[in-house]
Amino acid sequence: MLMMLFVVAAVGMRFLPHAWNFTPVVAMLLLAGAFMKRKQLWVPILALVASDFALNLWVYRTPGAADQYFTWSAYLIILGMALWALPGRVRWMRVGTTTIAGSCIFFLISNFGVWMTGTMYPRTMGGLITCYGMGVPFFRSAALGDLLYAGAFFGVYALLTQRQSVTVAG
Repeated sequence: MLMMLFVVAAVGMRFLPHAWNFTPVVAMLLLAGAFMKRKQLWVPILALVASDFALNLWVYRTPGAADQYFTWSAYLIILGMALWALPGRVRWMRVGTTTIAGSCIFFLISNFGVWMTGTMYPRTMGGLITCYGMGVPFFRSAALGDLLYAGAFFGVYALLTQRQSVTVAG
């Protein structure tokens, strides 16, 4: 139940005003991969996909774009990375390095999707390099948000589960 609250919080925070890409998405995916039961892992992915549709419909007022498939692929890869790197080994340094890796994965895949499916950049090596270069300011914001939210989410989760076990035991 606690993990579901983190999923709802992360998805809900995407609808609040925020700096570009400064959202708790990567943090939530890492937390889910570290602590959710495997049979429940469809929940954060489905929640993110549904919120992408809702954001496009009500906030951005666009039908969405073909590059969203790349974004969703990045979500799955980040979740898979968390499943591999974090369960049973949640330490601050590991969470930090996994968070940075998640930020990089999202940046590389989502920008590749923009280049591959969009019309802003020519489909040449120069166009791809320009696309990545134009994405760097968004990456800075995303990486900072990912680190901040990962620290907050993992910290709050640790406090709440520690408090819960202390309450049950004592």
